[in-house]
Amino acid sequence: MTNRCRNSPIPMKRLAVVLLLLAATSFAADRVQFTLNTSEAEAVLAIADKQAGGKPVLDADWQQLFASEPYLRLKKREASMHRDFTDDDFKRFVLSPELGANAAALRRTLEEWKKADLKATAGRILPYLPSTAMVRAKVYPMIKPQHNSFVFETTSADPAIFLYLDPKTPQAEFENIVAHESHHIGFADAGRQYDERIKVLPEHAQQAAEWMGAFGEGLAVLAAAGSVDVHPMRDFANEDRVRWDLDMKYVDRELEQVNQFFTDLNDGGFANPEVANHVGMIFMGYRGPWYTVGYQMGSLIEKRYGRAVLIECMADPRQLLATYNHLAQEQNAGGRAIKLPLWNPKVLEAVKAEVAAGAR
Repeated sequence: MTNRCRNSPIPMKRLAVVLLLLAATSFAADRVQFTLNTSEAEAVLAIADKQAGGKPVLDADWQQLFASEPYLRLKKREASMHRDFTDDDFKRFVLSPELGANAAALRRTLEEWKKADLKATAGRILPYLPSTAMVRAKVYPMIKPQHNSFVFETTSADPAIFLYLDPKTPQAEFENIVAHESHHIGFADAGRQYDERIKVLPEHAQQAAEWMGAFGEGLAVLAAAGSVDVHPMRDFANEDRVRWDLDMKYVDRELEQVNQFFTDLNDGGFANPEVANHVGMIFMGYRGPWYTVGYQMGSLIEKRYGRAVLIECMADPRQLLATYNHLAQEQNAGGRAIKLPLWNPKVLEAVKAEVAAGAR
């Protein structure tokens, strides 16, 4: 039997489709670009090994640590948060018996993370980003006193993801954390545009609009989960899932607390900006209202209007609140037994919030 396809030319229309698919696949693969830098963790472990072996820790060993790029950027980040952070304090942490006892486990975990396909892990949040969004960052696995992971300088030309190196973190949880932080990086460009747009607002309204961006934490929870149909804490320990479910029972009350915060900001109720910042940071908490309320709004909007509308809201947090209000008014008018709380319309008017186009 003759193979009719072997020498047959591909029809031009089909060839064009094939080329477009190949280009799209290549572009999707290139949308996530990570550079892994483990120099801080390696330097800490080298000192811990010397300490365990009874060898002297030299000034050169400390300089290796303190001159590492991840350490310098961690120090810069802590300074930007007005937190105490000194080389001497870090020395005491590195030489502590607790770290020495954990060094072998930290080394094993670091080697595992170095082999992880971070690019593929971050790629899971691409459906929750605009089609042109890129996820480019330096990734720093860190051995440090604070047990937190975060992003830094997301709107700069050199964004970073700091990952707390924890031997107790299961693989699924680790991947979720990477995906969560990657979503923040993916919206960095939108964040720059948002900052420019709200600069024209009056001072107090601008402060409220800036803090609305903190709902990105809840939106990143949704993106890392991958679907509104997946429990947001599926990749975490059972106690995290239980805690989340308990907190979500009070999400309406938490929305009202943040609502009052926005109202106070807009009305000039904080004479001292540091007090306002303190209150805003309290809402971070242990997956506090910026997480739970942000997730609640995002999941409701996606279920009602679709993911494209949600992504539009993600790019402009003012639209997130306005679109949620639009949805809540619809559902409340439909005879909902328990009414959804609404954001203060005076605040939305002050920040010039608009309902996302697909929800009108």
